[in-house]
Amino acid sequence: MIDALRDVDLKLIRAFTTVAECGGFMPAQAVLNVGPSRLSTMIAELEQRLGLRLCRRGRVGFALTESGQEVYRAAQRLNADLEAFRSSVGSLRGKLIGNLAIGLVDNIVSNPAQRIAEVIDRFSRRAQDVRITIHMDSPQELERKVLDGRLDIGIGAFHHALPGLAYHALFLEEQTLYCGRGHPLFERAATDIQQVDILAASYAGKGYLEDRRPLNLSAQAVSFSMEGLAMLVLSGRFIAYLPSHYAASWVGKGQMRALMADTTSYQSLFECVTRQGHSRTPILQALLEDLHSGHAKRLLQPDTGRSATSRKPRRPTRLAET
Repeated sequence: MIDALRDVDLKLIRAFTTVAECGGFMPAQAVLNVGPSRLSTMIAELEQRLGLRLCRRGRVGFALTESGQEVYRAAQRLNADLEAFRSSVGSLRGKLIGNLAIGLVDNIVSNPAQRIAEVIDRFSRRAQDVRITIHMDSPQELERKVLDGRLDIGIGAFHHALPGLAYHALFLEEQTLYCGRGHPLFERAATDIQQVDILAASYAGKGYLEDRRPLNLSAQAVSFSMEGLAMLVLSGRFIAYLPSHYAASWVGKGQMRALMADTTSYQSLFECVTRQGHSRTPILQALLEDLHSGHAKRLLQPDTGRSATSRKPRRPTRLAET
C-alpha cells in the first residue's frame, strides 16, 4: 500500500489514468510513447503498490474493476490538485504555468460570431508557460469531461443545466434546415414549399440531445457530428439542420439549399461551461477573462425577427463572476 507518494508513484498513476481514459492498453501506448511490455509492467507495479486489482484484460476486452474505477476517480482529483498547485505557484512569480484542456463542439470555426482563435491569441500573449490541448466532442461529452476534471472548460450549445457546472453565455449560432441536390424539394420554387412538405421529408437529426426546433421532426437517420449530417444532406435523401455558416460553401456551389429559412431557422446559444464549487486556477481565470472580453458584444441578436434561442434561455452569467 502507498504510504507516501513518490515521483515514481505519480508516473504510475498518470499511466493508469491514461489507460483508463483511452479505454485500453493499446491506444494508451501511443499517448504515453511506451511499449506494451513497459506499460503492462507499470500498471502491475501500481497494482502491487496499492494492493488492488485495477483492470481486467482478455478476450472480452478492457474494463476497470470497481476498485479501478474508485482509484481512477481519486487519481483525477489528485491530478487536478497537482495542476492547481503548479498553477498557483507559477502565479506567485507573475507567470501562468501548467496545462489547459479546452473542449469544443465540432465545426464552429467558421461561425462569424465566435472569437475563440482571437481569445487563444490574447491568452498566449500573457506571461505564460501553458500547454494548451483542444478536444472535440459532443455537448454531453464535454459536460461530462468538465465534471470529472478531464477538461478545464467546454464550449458548445448545452440544453440542460447540469448540477455542479456553471454556464456562461458567449455567442449565437444560426441553425437552418437544408436539403441537397437530388432531393425532391431541391428544384421546387420556394413559394411552392409548405410546412406539410417539410414534415413529410426524411429528417436526419443529431445523435445527441438537440435544441427545441420550430418544427417537431422525427429522425429517420442520425449523426453524432455535423460532417455526418452534411453527408446525409448531400446524399439528396434527407433534410437536416446545419449551422448556416457551415452549410454556406455547399449552398454557394449549388449542392444545398435552405428550406423555409424565415420560419424554420432558429438561434442556438453557445456557452462555456466550467466546474462549480472548485477554486479556479489562475490559468482558467485568465482564459475566462479573455473569453469574456472577446465575446462581450457577441450576444446581440441578428435582425431576423426570430428569438435568440430555441429554448427559455438561462440568464447570461458574466464570465468574471465566481
